[in-house]
Amino acid sequence: MSDTIIGKITAAVTLIVAVLILIFTDYGSQTRIYDCGMAEWHPDIPNKVREECRRLRYEQQHIDKKSIRT
Repeated sequence: MSDTIIGKITAAVTLIVAVLILIFTDYGSQTRIYDCGMAEWHPDIPNKVREECRRLRYEQQHIDKKSIRT
């Protein structure tokens, strides 16, 4: 008899933990971070990311040149 009670309590706790994990885990807002050093050669990096890395690299090169002149 105590085995069935322990089994029911274990099942209830497991169900509660599973529901809490589902409630508090937000899978929709996952952030992806890409390394721009790999953007040009890595096949898994999307084209939009490659374009943004190129833009950032271009801006950084021009900022560096301006700071050298002043």
